Amino acid sequence: MIFKRRTIDGLKTETTAVITEGVYLTGTIQGKVDVILNGTLEGDVRLSGTLVVGKSGKIRGKIDAGNVIIEGDVEGTIKAKEKVEIRDGGKFKGDIVTATIAISENAYFDGNVKMDVEDREPTVLHFKEKRSSQSEDDEVLPK
Repeated sequence: MIFKRRTIDGLKTETTAVITEGVYLTGTIQGKVDVILNGTLEGDVRLSGTLVVGKSGKIRGKIDAGNVIIEGDVEGTIKAKEKVEIRDGGKFKGDIVTATIAISENAYFDGNVKMDVEDREPTVLHFKEKRSSQSEDDEVLPK
């Protein structure tokens, strides 16, 4: 199974809600759409789509979504049906339950992860990391 990196630009559609920097919310955000949060939320998120916490975004609460991408600051619990990504500069403190997780070297993570793979063994990939000093022939190698 190959997971493609989601881009924020790819999420910007008519069904994407964008909460801009400077907006402070308390309560629950829920829906069947994608949400890009650059503001602050004290409360919960329940989405069937993707939640992106942008670089200026902050959440304190519970998140239940299809996918979660963190570039900002999140504290609480996350349950993601598909994948959680903590990208460069992203900060997370709490517990995560998901099928797939990706944490950048330049991210902060303090918590626990439970892999929710629905009664099957998780896929393990062995790979060589591409760096500028490595050749173009190095690639992800399934084992």
